Amino acid sequence: MKAAHLLLSLLFATTTIAGAQSQTIVGQFALQGQKAQTEGHLKVTSLPGNPLQKRLDLWLTDPGKVQPIRSYQVEMTKKLHMIIVSSDFKIFIHDHPQLGPDGHLTLTQLFPAPGTYFIYADGLPNQLNHQVFRFQINVGAPGTMTRTLPSTGMGVQAGPYEVDLSTLRLRSGMMSMLDIQILKDGKPATDLHPYLGSPAHAVFLNAQDLSYVHAHPMAMGEMMDMSVNPPPMPENGPSPSEMMLHLALREPGSYKLWLQFRGGTQLYVAEFTITVI
Repeated sequence: MKAAHLLLSLLFATTTIAGAQSQTIVGQFALQGQKAQTEGHLKVTSLPGNPLQKRLDLWLTDPGKVQPIRSYQVEMTKKLHMIIVSSDFKIFIHDHPQLGPDGHLTLTQLFPAPGTYFIYADGLPNQLNHQVFRFQINVGAPGTMTRTLPSTGMGVQAGPYEVDLSTLRLRSGMMSMLDIQILKDGKPATDLHPYLGSPAHAVFLNAQDLSYVHAHPMAMGEMMDMSVNPPPMPENGPSPSEMMLHLALREPGSYKLWLQFRGGTQLYVAEFTITVI
């Protein structure tokens, strides 16, 4: 009983400091098909005046260590990508905490509604492989843990744009390619720009085990070298309307895909349901 109580204390600790309630949570490794090389920690502090506003304090440590890792590689123009998704998969946020000299990555986040949220921290600490940790928090009243993914067509609307995929069915355990086309007024969009150094960002979440895949498409016909990361595209430059996305989803099941792209000066998200067999 003592060991179980200690484990629960480590996984979920609550403190109250100067009227502000804080929770410290140990993350679960969530990058599909990979293994943890670090440990993830998140301190969530409620801020006075707005129950939907939280201060998020994230840090990674080497296994069994206390000292935060202080060095992160820059990927897609940022040192860490934070993906926040509501438990019903209806809310999606992509943000970026600031890295301090002490190794803590902090962000003040205003959540759009009460509920349960999954926070994914995606980064490259030191010279290690991708490390992705998932944290579950409640903002106000807990939300439903039931996720019903509605069927989508191969084309969905995102603002004034139509986003078309070549398929909604992929095979697990092998490299697949998705063709992506973005249209405006029925024609290839000509006002697209890179977002965080890439033509688009694609986040896949498995609806069953919540495992995570983050991939970036490239221009149609562009040669791919898997051994190196391409240099980031200039934010004010053009972005292609036809792209191809190479990725490997290792598990069968239903996935939610959020495809982020920038049209004009606005950021858009196209949402799809993908079936992996």
